[in-house]
This record gives sequence, structure tokens and C-alpha cells, in this order.
Amino acid sequence: MAAAGYQLTLRMIDRNGAVATASSRATFDVIGLSDGGRVRDVPAGTTLRLPADRYALVGSLITPRPGLDPSMAAMAHPELNLTRDTTVTLDTRQTAKVTANVDQPEVTGGSSLVEMGVRVGADRTQSVVFPFEQRFQEMFAGTLPGTSSTAFYFGASHRLEQPRLELFGEQPKRFPVPVAAVGAPLPVGSWTPALAFGGAGRQEDLAGVEVRDRLVVLELPSDTTLETLAERVATVHEHGGAMVAAWLRPADAVRQGTELSGQPGSRIAAAATAGKPSGQLTGSKAAEALVLPTLQIGGANAERFAASARAGGSTATVSARQEIRDAYELSFPATGRVPAQLEHSVRKSELAAVTMAFHGYSAESPPQMHAIHRVAGVRLGMSRLGYGTPGLVRAERQEYYTPGTWAFLNALVSQTPSVGGDLRGEELFAAGKSYRLAWNGAVTGPGFRGKRDYPADKPWAGRATQEIDISIPLFSDGAGHTGTADLDAPGDRGSTALYREGRLFGSQATPGRAVFVAPSEEAGYRLTTEAERDEPWAPLSTKVSAEWTFRSGYVQGPSRALPLLEVRYTPAVDLANSAPGGGSFTVPVTVSRQDGPAAITGLQVEASYDGGITWRAAKVSGQGGRYNAELHHPATGSVSLRAKAADADGNTTIQSITHAYRLR
Repeated sequence: MAAAGYQLTLRMIDRNGAVATASSRATFDVIGLSDGGRVRDVPAGTTLRLPADRYALVGSLITPRPGLDPSMAAMAHPELNLTRDTTVTLDTRQTAKVTANVDQPEVTGGSSLVEMGVRVGADRTQSVVFPFEQRFQEMFAGTLPGTSSTAFYFGASHRLEQPRLELFGEQPKRFPVPVAAVGAPLPVGSWTPALAFGGAGRQEDLAGVEVRDRLVVLELPSDTTLETLAERVATVHEHGGAMVAAWLRPADAVRQGTELSGQPGSRIAAAATAGKPSGQLTGSKAAEALVLPTLQIGGANAERFAASARAGGSTATVSARQEIRDAYELSFPATGRVPAQLEHSVRKSELAAVTMAFHGYSAESPPQMHAIHRVAGVRLGMSRLGYGTPGLVRAERQEYYTPGTWAFLNALVSQTPSVGGDLRGEELFAAGKSYRLAWNGAVTGPGFRGKRDYPADKPWAGRATQEIDISIPLFSDGAGHTGTADLDAPGDRGSTALYREGRLFGSQATPGRAVFVAPSEEAGYRLTTEAERDEPWAPLSTKVSAEWTFRSGYVQGPSRALPLLEVRYTPAVDLANSAPGGGSFTVPVTVSRQDGPAAITGLQVEASYDGGITWRAAKVSGQGGRYNAELHHPATGSVSLRAKAADADGNTTIQSITHAYRLR
């Protein structure tokens, strides 16, 4: 922000009516609406000197609740026109509670997020986010009465599901405890073990304590490492304990790597959830280190749980469930100001029902789904913080979405150094309608659905002035979700070349990616690209090659999509991407063009059953871009596919995919 001009004093009042103090962690973010400049985490009570301008103010604090986790409150002044010395006081008693529930009583778990932000210019936003879990925390939000701004937006997002893991203290009255599994997931089932308090879990702490066949509660420092935790769990095991609940007090700073990990999110949220389980130790290293099922607990109810164990004679209930098959993605956006009503009760019939099918993944490299609600030029949702939902391995799940446009990223969680395998898509959902989204389904190959996210709204292969910019998704799945080669991964190799009037114009050693500066005059071009993928998580479409012929000349204005043809196969494969062997098989084929409708004049399809060494022509029927290719499968092995297509404008393509799908 530029030279100082006027004083701005920032004050807050908590939910109890008290002036905010240091203990309430009251802070402001000040965002310039003209340039997006930002001053972060300004303590309440501070006086700033700022130039005359328009500013958005977002304040947040926590309010203590005896015996409970503190409540959080976020409040905004959407647009302050600073033209003189000014004091702004945000009174959080004027905020409303943020909650959401669905008409399924078992759906009590999940995470929520409040976001307050402003648009700065045409395609830039600045926002402050506040994650919370409504089972254990109260969240309030509001705007200063009488204020609003066309630049301001608000979002309340909720990802709800039946909890995979639940822990309850049973005495004197049942109460839930925030819990996360450390290391390997617990076996599916429900237990009601007796409790024992094991102190810090050392030999001297357990001397004389009856822990045999009990859930042993340990109280440990917040900087406890996995190695220390494993030692204490081993000691409990020596004494006959059956399970461990580790209370890291406080647990707002559990460490990364082989140690306990911190919860991402805003500082105010971390302060408000001090003592709440902030992450999970997952993976083989954690699983191998712990000799007993181990839980991490936190929050005010963890202290209550530990006190119950210390008192003796208490029991707990632990319930672990299989992968949850129903999940809810709810989003409640607003512009101008924060709505007065932020408590939402939603019926299934008001949502879009979406069957998510996950094809071909493995337990070693499972998928993780990220969903973003796109509305009014902004993006909202739990995935804004990188919170993904674990996908399934060769299985389906029913999900429910707030109607509207949703952008998806299906990211691969791989144990290899590669980070490839991501798939992206965007869907428009309507209330009461049913949809099916198949991810990673065969056949994976070149696809041009949608546009690039970055640079925003550019075509995958386009031309602006003399620049031909190529970023072709060579690993798009059968449903059209786009996937590009990972240029940083050692397992993805290949090249891209451009020919002009029959002569090589330029080439780059990157699969599907290249930029060329061509002469202004219109000419005939041939674009070729090839990608080989050598990854344990990608047994299919191990080699993808394609070439396109087209004409192009100087383009004035924004990038214009090149007239590249797409050939997409959608065989009826199972969740392992396998089709029946030993008989006739029909493969639906669609031919389209990146820049819009086209008159397709021809399609030829060939199949190979020896990895592309020999090819056999398939009988093709259909017209208008929609065809069927009749194949004759051997009993086992895999099918490779090659196609040639042309349109009435003279554009052509030849595409080859090695190991397109399996035979069973």
C-alpha cells in the first residue's frame, strides 16, 4: 500500500460483550479494493496510517466457553472509504451462527469453512478463510450493520458425512471426543473398552495402574514425535493395554514428517481449535511404528475424557466404519454482505445426486477428490484449503451437491516421486437430478474438453497473433476429464513438433506442450506429439501419439482455439477398466473438434492385441460424429486402438493409444 494519509483504528467486541484482548486472538485483515494490497493479522486495538482509498476489513476472534471449545466469530466491513481519521468497531454479538445439516440423522461428521473475500479487478480475489468442525465448535459470521459492497463475497461451505471414526466418553453422560486414527486405520467395528489413565506412558507412570485390555489415555506434550509416541505405546503394550488415546496438550502445533502434523488453515482457526486433533499420521511408517491401535484426541472434550479416565470406573465407545458411501458437498454463497440467516437444513431432494465411479485405481495409488463451487466469478468450498475427500479404489460412491457449477480435481495420491495422474472436469448440477461421473475410465487419450485453468480461459491448443500455444491433455479419461502429461515427472516422456507446409518448423522435448512463434501468413500445419508413461499406477495408455493437420494464420485479439479433432472411445468397461474377452465387442466412438461443431466426413478405427505391433481394421458404423466400432476380442490381454478422422474443412487427425483397456 502507498504513502500513509489517515489513521484507522481497529476494535472488536467478543460474543460476551467484552472488548477484545490478546487472549481472544482478535485480528484484522485490511485489503485495498483498488490494488489488492493487504495488511494481515493486525491485532485489534491497533491504529494504522493508510492512504485515502477504499478498504475491506475482515476481523476474527475467539470467545471462551467454559468446558467447551471456544467459539469463533468472523465479521467484515465490506467497503470502508477512508477519507478521514476513522475508528471501526466490529461487535461480534451482531453475527449469526453458521451451521448446516441434512435429513439423514447419521450424517453428523465432516468439516466446514467460512470465506470472506473481495474481487479486485476482473479475475483476482483476496479472501480470508476460517475452517471449523461444527460438531465441536461454534462459528459465527456477519457484516457491520449498514455496510455492503459489490466487490464483497461470502461463502459457507460444508462437507458432511457419517464419521468414519467416532469416540465417546460414557460417564457421567455420553459426550463425543474429537478423534483421529494415528497410523493404520482401525479395523471396522465397535468397542466399549474400560478406560485407564497412563500419564505420559513411561514405565513409572504405568506402575501399579491396571491397563490390561483397556483403552489407555496418555497425556503428552504438543511437540511429541512419532518416535516418542511409538515408545510410549510399546510400553502400554508391555503392560497389557489394548488401545491408546494420545492427548497432546496443547495440540495446535503437532509437527510434520515422521511427527504429528498441523492442521492447515487460518491462525484464528488454529487458536480456536487448540487441543483438537489437527491431523493424522498416515502411511506405512506410522503403521509399522505403533504396536497398538492408536488414536489422537483433542479439544475441550479430550480434557474431559482424560479426567474421566483418571477418575477410574469409566468406559468409552469406539466405532470405526468402512469407507463412507454417502457424502454431501454444500455451499451457500452470497455477494454484497453476509446473509442474516446462516443456519441451513437441507433435504436430499433439494440437491443433485451424483454417483462417483472410480476406475482402475489401486490401494497404493488411490484418488483424492477436490470439489470447488464456482459462482459469481469466485471459487468456494472446502477444497480451497487443499482439503480433499479420499476417493475409492475400483468402487462407487453416492454424493450430493448444492445445485450449480462445480469444478473437480481428481488427484492421484502416489507413493512414487511422480505427481502426475490428475484429472479435471467441470459440471453443472440441477436440484433433484441424478448424474454419474466416471473417473479414470478407459479409454485414456487426447481430449479438449473445457479450457485451461492457467492461463485462465485459454484453449488447450490456440493461437494469438503469431504465437501457437500448445498444452494438449494427452491423458484425458473416457468421460472427457482432462489430464496432461506431467512435465516434471520422470515417468512421463515425449515430444511435440510443428510442421509448416511440410517442413519441420520447430520441436520441443515435452509431451503435449510447446509454444511456437509462426509467420503471420496463413499456411497448412501438421502438429505431432507423443507421450510415454512409465508409472506403476498407470498400466493402461502407456503410449499415446497423435498428429493433426489444419490451416492457421494471424489471429487478432484473444487466443483462438485451433481446429483440432478429438477421437474419444467409451467402451463398456468395468471398474478395473476391463472388457469381456473372447467375442465380439462394440466400442462407441465420438469425433468432435476443439473449436466447436464440425462436419465429420470420415472415421477409420483399427485394433491391436499385441501392443501395437500388428493392426486389424474394425467395422465402423454411424455418422455425424457418433460411431460404433465392432471389434473381435481374444480371450485375454489388452486392446490398443488407432483412429483416423477428417472433417469437411480439411482438418485431419491420426491417434494411437497403446494398451487402451484390458480383457478379462
